[in-house]
Amino acid sequence: MRHLLSILCSSVNLRVLLLPGDTSAAVQTVTKGGFMSQAPLRRKPWHAVFLALLCSLWVLPASAGPIILGGDDLTDHGSATSIGVGNAQGWLYIQRAITNILSPGSNITRSGHIPGRIAALGAAPSGALSGDAGAAIGSAAAAAGFTVDYYDGAAAINAFFAGLANNTVPNPAMLWIAGTGAANNLDSAEGAALTANAAAISAFVGSGGGLMAHGSGVDAYGWLTALLPGLTEDPACTTNGVLTPAGVAAFPGLTNSDISAGPCHSSFSGTLGGLQVLANDTNGLHFILGGGAGTTLVAADIGPIPTLSEWGMIILSSLLALGTIITLRRQRQ
Repeated sequence: MRHLLSILCSSVNLRVLLLPGDTSAAVQTVTKGGFMSQAPLRRKPWHAVFLALLCSLWVLPASAGPIILGGDDLTDHGSATSIGVGNAQGWLYIQRAITNILSPGSNITRSGHIPGRIAALGAAPSGALSGDAGAAIGSAAAAAGFTVDYYDGAAAINAFFAGLANNTVPNPAMLWIAGTGAANNLDSAEGAALTANAAAISAFVGSGGGLMAHGSGVDAYGWLTALLPGLTEDPACTTNGVLTPAGVAAFPGLTNSDISAGPCHSSFSGTLGGLQVLANDTNGLHFILGGGAGTTLVAADIGPIPTLSEWGMIILSSLLALGTIITLRRQRQ
């Protein structure tokens, strides 16, 4: 249904309006390939004019954003020689992952977003050079030329989502969720705050924003299972991850070495909704989910849903198309 107007706009017969009273006037039937035929003008085709106007105003919702969700604690298994310099192992993976998400052409389409701006949820800024989640995203972002805003603590996370809805916080290009397994990462209160804001996370991605998350257990992914009740997060995973074809296609800058920089701690199974499997462990367990631009966090990947007003235009345009067919049949009689 959401492509109906696109089809109508590309194939509808647009008719040339002529002044009333001109008895020699003819209607030229036009398609994308050029003028096809002529017929006497019997009435002013206002329906065609109105349909053309609808076509000129039709805009589909923005594509959803790119996503990487891993059952890893690569925030803990990484390091840097100084913040933003010499990222290695897990921190290099984060650097390359956020570069893929935010790079030009990655289709971050969220309205009004600040390019290269990352909202880090569940960690505080830190100057540590290893084993620290806040330092991991800070060093990865600094190396890639991005900016991080930190929201540490349950109150700060709740305030962030409230401010995002009210346009009172910087509008980020992507969300980064700190995960578990390192210092300066999610606690149970922060995990509960994320779960309480699961719908807001989904809406952010649906608006064209990017998302990356790490970790295992309810603190890390309670929000995800709230959105996808048929998805199961299992505390089972091994090392030596392998990117799937979908993973290579979605994030061509990542390598198997990048995602195997440290151990994984959980995997995903069940109903994945709009998510794809981006990487498996050596036993075939799915430990990185997500996808490129257009990925959705819904129970079924049905694509952007038109708003009520757009449904109205779809119905109206269908009626107008029917009127066009009736008019053409009358002209041939």
